[in-house]
Order: sequence, then structure tokens, then C-alpha cells
Amino acid sequence: MKKLYFILIIILGLLIASPILASEKIDNFLVTIRINQDSFINVSEEIVYNFGSEQRHGIFRDIPIKYQARGGNYNLRISDITVTDNQGKPYNFSVSSKGKYKSIKIGDADEFVTGSKTYVINYQIKRAINFFNDYDELYWNATGDEWTVPIEQSKAIVYLPQSVAADEVKKECFAGAYGSNYPCKISRLNYLAAGIAQSVEFQHSGLAQEQGLTVVVGWPKGLVDKPSTFSMIMETLRDNWILFLPVITLIILFYFWYTRGRDPAGRKTIIAQFEAPDNLTPAEVGTIIDETAHKRDISAEIINLAIKGYLKIIRLEKQGLLKSTDYQLDKLKGSDDLKNGFERKLLDSLFTKDKKTIKLSDLKEKFYKDLEEIKKKIYQSIVDKDYFPKSPKKIRGIYLGIGIAILILSWFTGPIFDWLGVISMAISGILIITFSFFMPAKTRKGTLAKEHILGLKEYLRVAEKDRFNFHNAPEKNPQLFEKLLPYAMVLGVEKAWAKQFEGIYNQQPSWYNDSSGRYFSSFALANSLGGFQAKATTTLASRPSSAASGGSGFSGGGFSGGGFGGGSGGSW
Repeated sequence: MKKLYFILIIILGLLIASPILASEKIDNFLVTIRINQDSFINVSEEIVYNFGSEQRHGIFRDIPIKYQARGGNYNLRISDITVTDNQGKPYNFSVSSKGKYKSIKIGDADEFVTGSKTYVINYQIKRAINFFNDYDELYWNATGDEWTVPIEQSKAIVYLPQSVAADEVKKECFAGAYGSNYPCKISRLNYLAAGIAQSVEFQHSGLAQEQGLTVVVGWPKGLVDKPSTFSMIMETLRDNWILFLPVITLIILFYFWYTRGRDPAGRKTIIAQFEAPDNLTPAEVGTIIDETAHKRDISAEIINLAIKGYLKIIRLEKQGLLKSTDYQLDKLKGSDDLKNGFERKLLDSLFTKDKKTIKLSDLKEKFYKDLEEIKKKIYQSIVDKDYFPKSPKKIRGIYLGIGIAILILSWFTGPIFDWLGVISMAISGILIITFSFFMPAKTRKGTLAKEHILGLKEYLRVAEKDRFNFHNAPEKNPQLFEKLLPYAMVLGVEKAWAKQFEGIYNQQPSWYNDSSGRYFSSFALANSLGGFQAKATTTLASRPSSAASGGSGFSGGGFSGGGFGGGSGGSW
């Protein structure tokens, strides 16, 4: 019976121990780092990997080379990768990029390995040295802290660029999981002669999964050649190519503007004009001059329809504690004989369902859909009449949409490009938005029409004392004043135009009525219509609420997993 119990205990112990015996681990991890005078470092990792009883093809080693440090992206340059056994016999391996890592996959897919194998990985690293004012430093995660297997023994030996007095060498090491500042068990100098250090050695044992050994070594200035400022700038730009984005964006935008966004050359001379070009309406004139159909252009168009006899504007003033002003529109005739589609749409939208009289306030939160359709027809009109090759609103909208999209996208690129990338993308988006206002281009006919309109504006705004400069100017009379008043309003010179008719225009026109009994003059009419324009602009566009649209490893700043290097590995 005792023998049976003894056998059962042995079997149970074997069952418990078998997963442990079969589990993978790293028996020894030796890292040798040689610091060169040219600031490169040569790294040799000798990894004794114990597969236990598992059958694997080999191991992989992921070495991080991309970091976010020093205010942006900072990438190490890795080269000269070789993999051998401890006798120098080469292994099959492949190298690939995997996110921020350079991944080295070692082994043969057609062969299995088990038990303990030694892998010696050699590579060269550029840009791993930190240059400070008083000293230079290597801050290196020697083993990496992302391994999914324990590391029984670890050692790192750092060879200095040349022998140096021991008291001028700084050293520090940390062991454990990422962020740990627990010191490693052994940290010592190796001497070439008394008081002269040649290398620094660090050791630690019993690292669990996802724990590693990180070392920091500092030495006096002058032992390692610091890269030139130009070289560092070029390396930084190489890592942070996103910094070029605003410059590239500006070049592309300038090219598009130069080839597609510039207006053709006109006469380059502004001559006073006494009427609108090509019998254009005020809305068309206002849209051509600044490439935008504004609400004020629509309100001026209503006044123009009144002057032409299609409707009458009546100013209504409500007396009382709170005085308010409204405007009544009386329809005088239909829209059938109007030449432009937007004029017909405007008149028909004002007087729907055969209405003959409306108040401006009745259109509040109702007219906005018609307003957008009228604007669309104005843009189409100036395209159909060959003043623009394409709708300026559509061209502007394309660039504006792209710019806003990039501006919004920039806020989500922080994890990829850091704050430099966010700023670069945001600037690029702002540049595109800015250029959107310059990209609509006129045709040759449109350019000549703009020059004509500027000549008309000059005539409308000129002071009386300067009128003698105009030859063959039309005689001033009420009919001329009324005819050009809507054009003066879209060009922003209605007060200057009204001032020229003081004393000449002293009775209300048939198309407008103000029952307040105020003194009437050209200036009073312009002011009153300015009030109509302001109220119409806000009222016609109003919508219901539902429709509104790297530091140093010293000075207490070091920790396990900090600095460069590190990464992970495992079997496959």
C-alpha cells in the first residue's frame, strides 16, 4: 500500500511539473553594446532560448525604432542585421516592419526546434545617443520588457567609446516592468587600468514576463562626435515629413490658383460707366463683383422689381410703447414677362397661392428654402451668360469642404503624428479654406463685366464737384436715381448716390409709400430702403429652430523600459 501511495505521489508530481518543464523561457540574455566615436552603436544580443518540450520553428525579435520624443516623431536607423548561433553559423531569418517595430523572424517554417537554442542577433543603430550640455548618454532598454516568457539571467555590457577616468562615468540601471525604477542587482565598472574604465556591466536575474533590464551610461563630452546641425535637421524632417505638408499644400494651391483660379486679363483700366453691363440685374451685378450671391443682393432685386412695376413696397410703422416697423408688398403684375429665371422665382415665391398682398413678417421662417433656390438660379444665370465657366459657389464649396475636412481630421492625428502633425494638418486645412475664396475664376467676358461694374460704382459714388470729369454723363433726374438705386445698394454706395440728388428728388415714387409723414428726399428714400433691405435680409433668411443647421535616464527621470531599445520577442 505504501508503495502504491508513493507511485501515485510521483505521478501527481510529474503531472504538476510537466507544464512547468514544458514551458518556454529565456535561460540567459546577454547584450553587448559598443559605442562608436561616430555616434553609432553596435548591438549584439545573445539569447539562450529554452523551448522546453515545445516544438517550434524559432523565435522572433521585435525591436522598436519609432518613438514620439523631442517634440515630434523620432526614429532610430537600424542596419547591418545578422543572426547566427553561438558558433557563428547563420540562421535563416527575415526582417519586416511592424508598426513601430523592426521585426526579425528567425527559423525555418519546414523545421522544428525544441530544447535550448542560442541566437546571436547583431545590428547597428544610429541616433541612439542623447547629447546634453555637460555629458553624452546612452539610455537603452537592453532586453525589452514585452517578452511573454521569463528571463532567468540577464546581462548588459556597454563599451565606452574610449577609456575614461572612472569618476567621469555615470551609470544607472533599472529592472522590472515598464515604469519601474527598481535598481538592477549588479552595476559595476570594468577597468582597463587603475582608475580607468573601459566598460560598464549590469546584471539581473529572475525577470518575469513583460519585465526587462534598462541601462543608462553617461560619459564626458568630446568622446563621441555629435552630428551636425544640418544633419539633425534633415533627420528630423525625414521623421516628421508631415511638417512639409503646409508647404506642399501651399505649392499645390498656388499651382491650381495660377492655372485655374486666376481671372483672365481685362483692359486693366477702369472707365466711368453710366449703366450696368449687358442689362444685368442688381443681383447679377452683386454676384459678379464679389463672386457671391448675398442676401442683400436678393433684397435689392425686390426693390428693382418694384421700380420696374411688378410690386409696390409700403412701409408700415406701428405706434405704441414699443414702436415697430414692417413692410407690405403689393403685387401689381405677374412674372411671365421677366427675362431671368431667378426674377420669376423670386416674384412667384413672394406671392404664393395667387396672393396679391403680403407682409414681410409673414415670410419669417418660411422663405429660406426659396431663398436658396433663388441664389442657385442666380449662379446658374451668370454661368449661362458666360461670366463664369462654373458656379463660383460650387468651386468655393469644393475647396472649403476639403479644407474643413482636413481641419477636423487634424484633431484625430495626435496619436500618429504628435502635436507637430496636428498643427501641420490644421495649417494645411486653413490654407485650403483661405484659397477657397480665391479659386472661382471668371471668363474673359466676366472680367470685362467686373471692370465695367467698377466703372459704374465709380460713377455712383463720385462727389458732385468731380462730376465734370465725366463726359456725356446722363442728365440727373428722378428716373435715373430710381433706376440705378438698387445697383448702388448692392455696391454699397447708395448714400453717396442719394446725396447727388438732394433737392432734385422730393416726392415719393409710385412704387414706394411711407405713411409716416416724414420729410421726403432722395437721402430719406435711400435710408428707408436701407431699413427695408436690412429687415428683408434677416427675415427672408430666417429658419425655424429645427431647421438651423526624450529626457535623460539620470536625475531621477529614468525607469525600466525607458530610453531607446526594448521591444519583445517570442517563439513561433
